[in-house]
Amino acid sequence: MSQGDLFQRTLALLQRAALEDGYWLSAAARFNEATGTRGHGLGFGPGHPDRDGDLLALRFVFGRRRREDWERAYIRDYVTRDERLPPWGRLPSGEVVHTRDLLTESERKTSAVYNEMLRNMRGQDGLNVRLDGPAETHIVIALADSIETAGWSSGQVEMIERLLPHVGHSIGVRQALVDARAYGETLAGLLDNTRTCAIQLDRRGRVVEANDVACEILRQRDALIDLGGLLRATRQAENVELQQLLAGALPPFGGQAVGGSMVIRRPSPSKTLIVHVNPVGAELRDGRTHRVAAIVLAVSPGSRVWVDPDLVASALGLTPTESRLAVMLAAGHTVRDIAAATGRKERSVHWHLQQMFRKQGIGRQADLVRRVLSIQTLSGTTFDPKSPPRRKDH
Repeated sequence: MSQGDLFQRTLALLQRAALEDGYWLSAAARFNEATGTRGHGLGFGPGHPDRDGDLLALRFVFGRRRREDWERAYIRDYVTRDERLPPWGRLPSGEVVHTRDLLTESERKTSAVYNEMLRNMRGQDGLNVRLDGPAETHIVIALADSIETAGWSSGQVEMIERLLPHVGHSIGVRQALVDARAYGETLAGLLDNTRTCAIQLDRRGRVVEANDVACEILRQRDALIDLGGLLRATRQAENVELQQLLAGALPPFGGQAVGGSMVIRRPSPSKTLIVHVNPVGAELRDGRTHRVAAIVLAVSPGSRVWVDPDLVASALGLTPTESRLAVMLAAGHTVRDIAAATGRKERSVHWHLQQMFRKQGIGRQADLVRRVLSIQTLSGTTFDPKSPPRRKDH
């Protein structure tokens, strides 16, 4: 398969995976093939990694296989002592850097991450990159060693750099749907969603259908408008950028469709929108949506994905009670808040925290929060911190 074919097929899978979780493994495996790496790890988190450092998503795929055992091992044994993270977080968005360049000579000799984890994963000669994600988020990608015996070629690096914007866009679309609890919904199902703006376009860029949230945004006419059936941004400069995104997602017949994202800013932060434009392949259409060629999602920034307590219990070996309390702590609740919400005494909450510290071999709430926030896998499950779980017995 030619490099051009590999790029197009990888891009098509990334676009489909943005809407359907079942295609993430295929897209990740094709990314490995296209870039000539043995595997990669992908992380997604809020804020800037050098300042915040939390991960809300983590997935390792080597070859065509997801390595959940390595994900759990990294969270359990390595994430709090990974020397790569501070310099990694300071990288300019999109700059590809060799793993050895993220570590000092002394760290390469003593680092458990480098000498244990990366050796086992065949990733000591890997590459690393950070991307600015949507809504003040970050994406980190660690590629394992090259499959080429001579190491990384300029052609491989070029393919990586070519694919990176599309990886970032797919994650942005996915997170918008996860936050709206709509990931994996059919195109028709998105029209019934009340948590996100969804607008369906045909191949000519005309609005086919829009859900209630989208209709309200279009009615207000202060960000997006429907002008004679065509989607427009109200401000000229933003409309130019929007039309470029739409042209990329809806190319002339036979052209390569590409997705993209932009920000529509308003004086009020609550009215700022992140707009994602994603092509829709024929395989996602049905009788009701046969004309849909692209979907436009518009979301307000600031929402965060929170971790399912069941995932925390499984990954960290906690009891159901411990995992629920740990997730509430990670959601920003104080010990007093947690005690009040669960009907416990504060000393009971502190006792549970000490039990979790002992199991994890840590001594601070910050370390526990970091591990909890590193659990969220790309499965689409969420936890709403505004709805604390009710008290349950073990």
